[in-house]
Amino acid sequence: MWGAAITSVIGSAYTSVSFVRSFSPKIDRNYKFYIIGFIAVSTLIFVLVGRPVGMLVLAGALNGMILPIGLCVLLIAAYRRNIVGDYRHPLWLTVFGGLIVLVMAYMSGYTLINEIPKLFQ
Repeated sequence: MWGAAITSVIGSAYTSVSFVRSFSPKIDRNYKFYIIGFIAVSTLIFVLVGRPVGMLVLAGALNGMILPIGLCVLLIAAYRRNIVGDYRHPLWLTVFGGLIVLVMAYMSGYTLINEIPKLFQ
């Protein structure tokens, strides 16, 4: 699990810093140092907390909330003419997408409410 934890830290560091590079030319010029700093701080948190598996499960559960929220936003956007123009989104895709939103929201909520507290016992 330590290997999974450290690869998650490296991947999230690169992704996070690549998002904030556009905020400042200073960050863009020195992005390698920011990535190294992000990795160092994240690794320090993992070492201090001492439970990388629990942290990974918690991060996964929180990330699981992104899918239903993101899909819901996309389904709503698919019916906004100012966004999609003349495109007509098929009703069957909306229905199945809505069902997926409901199922994923339930599963994410269940995990956050029932399973996450078990990690910290």
